[in-house]
Amino acid sequence: MKLEGIYAPVPTPFESGGAGCIDFAAFRENMLKWAGSSLDGLVICGSNGELPFTSESERAFLTSAAKKILSELKSSKKVITGAFQQTTKDTVSCCASASRAGADAVLLLPPHYFKGQGERAAARFFMDVADASPIPVVLYNMPANTGVDMSAEAILDLAAHPNIIGVKDTSGNMTKFAYLASASDRPGLDFSVFCGSGNYFLPALSLGAAGGTLAVANLYPESCRKLLDAYRNGSTKEATLLQRRLLLASDAVTARFGIPGLKAAMDRAGLYGGPSRKPLLPLGKDEALKLEAMLEEADLDSFETWRL
Repeated sequence: MKLEGIYAPVPTPFESGGAGCIDFAAFRENMLKWAGSSLDGLVICGSNGELPFTSESERAFLTSAAKKILSELKSSKKVITGAFQQTTKDTVSCCASASRAGADAVLLLPPHYFKGQGERAAARFFMDVADASPIPVVLYNMPANTGVDMSAEAILDLAAHPNIIGVKDTSGNMTKFAYLASASDRPGLDFSVFCGSGNYFLPALSLGAAGGTLAVANLYPESCRKLLDAYRNGSTKEATLLQRRLLLASDAVTARFGIPGLKAAMDRAGLYGGPSRKPLLPLGKDEALKLEAMLEEADLDSFETWRL
């Protein structure tokens, strides 16, 4: 599997009323709509899918459901599943269940509760899991949530493993990103570097990103595609203008308002967002108004005809 293009880290839909059960009907409706977009793939139970609040069986269930829906529609979109657990053994088990469910690859955070052994323990964890996983592994550097920021050197050492196909980096460190991207295309290395935020999608592309896993792509995949195509076609001015508009939308559904903001934006757009699992709280009234204002200012909805 080659990691490239635009992926959406899809939220996990839960039933309203506080029980926190997965709403399969809502998931199916969302999937049917995303299947009609220009996304290259979807990430099940990543950070925006409330990874730490989902069980191995729930991740496998959603993966299997997504693959079945895409198969019914004869869609070639790829599915990556979040498989990180706190122990190596449980993570390997999650990789195996994701594989049985049809996932094309798994997404793995570094160990982050016990930090004393640093990158040495993280490297051993990734190597052990990659050795055992029946499907390819994508590294996930997410220091804002984990408190662990993997160095470029550590990531590129892991890139030599034949079952590690890429990294999603959300650190926002463009110097690190440049080192990763410049080394990822060296001879004999089949390794892709993915941008982890729409806030800096264009700068990441200019440094050599193969694509991105972007929360904002849940709502604005065509806008992301237009930016990617404009960059590849050398239309720098168009790409820059799109990045400025995308920044407002991306910032609203990530750094500003997080998963509850993304779900509220999905409800606004005719998709199902619904509630998050506790302890995540819904947006307050003032937050919802600010979110609406930012999305209105971004003015990207006209590109997203797939929602209709």
